[in-house]
Amino acid sequence: MLYFILRVLFTTGLRVFFRQLKVSNRSAIPGQGPLLVASNHPNTFMDPIVIASLLRQQCYFIAKSTVFNSPFKKWLLRQMNLIPIHRREDLPDQPFSNEEAFMASFKALEEGKTLMIFPEGNSFNERRLRKIKTGTARIALGAEAQHNYSLGVKILPVGLNYSAPTRFRSDVLVNIGEPIRVADFAAAYQQDAQAAADHLTDRLREQLESLIVNTPTEEEDQLLRHIETVYKDRLVAEVPAGAPEHEQEFQLSKAIIKSINYFNREQPQRVAAFRQKIHNYVLQLKRLRLQDAVLGKRHGQLLSQSIIASIYLLLGFPLYLYGVVQNYIPYIIPSKIADYLTEEEEWRAPVMMTVGIFVFPLFYLLLGLLFWQLLPEPYYLVLYLLSLPLSGFFALHYWNTFRHTHGHWTLLSLFFKRSSLVNQLRQQRREILQELEQGKQEYLSKNS
Repeated sequence: MLYFILRVLFTTGLRVFFRQLKVSNRSAIPGQGPLLVASNHPNTFMDPIVIASLLRQQCYFIAKSTVFNSPFKKWLLRQMNLIPIHRREDLPDQPFSNEEAFMASFKALEEGKTLMIFPEGNSFNERRLRKIKTGTARIALGAEAQHNYSLGVKILPVGLNYSAPTRFRSDVLVNIGEPIRVADFAAAYQQDAQAAADHLTDRLREQLESLIVNTPTEEEDQLLRHIETVYKDRLVAEVPAGAPEHEQEFQLSKAIIKSINYFNREQPQRVAAFRQKIHNYVLQLKRLRLQDAVLGKRHGQLLSQSIIASIYLLLGFPLYLYGVVQNYIPYIIPSKIADYLTEEEEWRAPVMMTVGIFVFPLFYLLLGLLFWQLLPEPYYLVLYLLSLPLSGFFALHYWNTFRHTHGHWTLLSLFFKRSSLVNQLRQQRREILQELEQGKQEYLSKNS
């Protein structure tokens, strides 16, 4: 019952927290177990919530044993379907055994249940896959071995790709891989159990790497983000229509990082010089509070869009003010609690969403009770309650429009006051785009 209630609450919370939650290859998700869902782990508690919301069946979670550090937590977490497992880094100087966790996992798979596991072991807010531990493979192969490889255990690889893991109203793309039949490794496991576990782990790693944007280092990831800022819209426009936009953008990011790796091997000095050039350009934009997309627009287009947006901002200001007054307190409380509870970036988003799930309804309830005292008419009360979340979303949209329009007016102001600076920035942008276009053509000619 607790699992069902939490699933409903968190699934609702996900639809609010994320602007878009897109799923590719959803049809590959088995509707029942025995199943091991294995995923990359960039966003702590948010990752299992996102994946569990996509599963029709109830899910059980393998979690590090250190969170089961009190009798109450042990009881509560077990009610939430968590299975504790020990990690060597948590108990570096103590002997430990995962036999109990393995036995519980075997029993769950034997009963046809679905288990979720994050084989990296730790969560890091990075666009890369860290070393995969063999625990997933050993659990799957061990469960099959106990039933003469007739249990039908599958491993489902899942790739989580967040546009901005800690930001409210950001996007997430969930890539579902093809299930891996564990029984296919039966002969290898009977011959050499460790080698079979390593082989299955390698297969899982290959699938996971194909399902995420996998940057080898933080330096490459920053270069990729800069190229995406300047060049990705142009590339998307060149892609033939067919696949959904989020899949096109994912594949383009994969292609860009692949080309970066290629040029790093073949022409490292060229990459270093380009990295410095695009970094300086992006840094100048940041200092001037400008966006690349704004800089790429013509003056006439910029002026007309700014005027239309300014009219919208002027007319919509009363409704924006209403939305802020009604929603500011429940909006700011989750952020303040996240600041208080954690300094780790990876934990901010799940803490904020969890707190927001409870704070917003409670605050709306209090406002509803107050309104009922002032104007006890059911019809008006319903309208008022509906206006609370709607005005909140409008206020958020209004603020984003204001920031975007402010960038328009900033560029127009700079053009009239410091036209040489604007022309210099636009020249830098043209040179960067030319280099990217040239690099694309060279890469395609060598790798086609």
